[in-house]
Amino acid sequence: MRAAVLTPSGLSVRDDWPEPEPGPGEALISLSKVGICGSDVHFVLDGTAKTAYTPIVLGHEPAGRVEALGPDTDGPAVGTRVAIMPLVTCMACDRCRNGWSCMCKERLCIGADVEGCWADLTVVPVRNLVPLPDTLSDELAAVATDSVATAYHAVANRGGVTSGSRVAVWGAGGLGLSAVGLSRWLGASSVIAVDPRPEAQAWALETGADEALHPDVALKRIAELGGVDVALEFVGREDSVEGAVRSLDDRGRAVIVGLSDARAIAGRLMTFVLREREMVGSYGNEPSDVREMVEAMASGSLVLPRVVGDVIPLADVVEGVSRVQRGDTGGSRIVVDITG
Repeated sequence: MRAAVLTPSGLSVRDDWPEPEPGPGEALISLSKVGICGSDVHFVLDGTAKTAYTPIVLGHEPAGRVEALGPDTDGPAVGTRVAIMPLVTCMACDRCRNGWSCMCKERLCIGADVEGCWADLTVVPVRNLVPLPDTLSDELAAVATDSVATAYHAVANRGGVTSGSRVAVWGAGGLGLSAVGLSRWLGASSVIAVDPRPEAQAWALETGADEALHPDVALKRIAELGGVDVALEFVGREDSVEGAVRSLDDRGRAVIVGLSDARAIAGRLMTFVLREREMVGSYGNEPSDVREMVEAMASGSLVLPRVVGDVIPLADVVEGVSRVQRGDTGGSRIVVDITG
């Protein structure tokens, strides 16, 4: 079968990758649409994140159809359209039992720790499948699993954004653009997007931001407005982390989502302590986050007009990763059409 495989020499699309077979508790999925995430850029191009092994099939934002179930396995019927939750968790440790499975002690990520989904077929645990309503396209279902659900986890669960919150989103790219729309959906009284790219600023305004600012002027403008209650950082740079913290009003919370090996700078300790500011991390999402986002997008209550950018064939995925690194996406995510 065809698959985009990462080896020590780089990423390439092959047509000789072995077809997987489902075991007990697993499903074989025929894949249709799969997003390209910023973490794939780290795996392929800059090396700031590593897969558990190579060669490995990448891709962890998938949608497709159930092709077969493993022996003695109950699950969605063959032919059912499904999204696939990217985190494989044990559901038995204390963290999973307490409802924060994204911190599972045995956590694995599809396309990073186990075989991924830039391929014709993949095998995943049936508990990772989310059956899809007919009203939700495969493109939107794919990005709902990570680009939307991970942003939702950061905005709602870690950031606590609710009605009346003042929000700043640092980085209006893959996750940040979803965060802009989600903050508005949750009732934020103001949403300011911070990004140097004119096209990203335009997308943020289209998605619901009140203002979209270049980082050079953002702090001054946010200070004029009295600061924000929640600052969400999706870039992973020292200057944007510091900017997110400095944009906070008293008792504000900065949520750091951007991945890199940069140091987290929170500004002067005196200011941080006297103003009772907080800085927390946010990783991945919970199954409930994915299901809620699938339902909200399928019902039409949550509309993210730029959450899907350009759609490309599997043959072009290597260039697609480079485009994500450059910010040349056409929206929040480039989506790979496996069937094209």
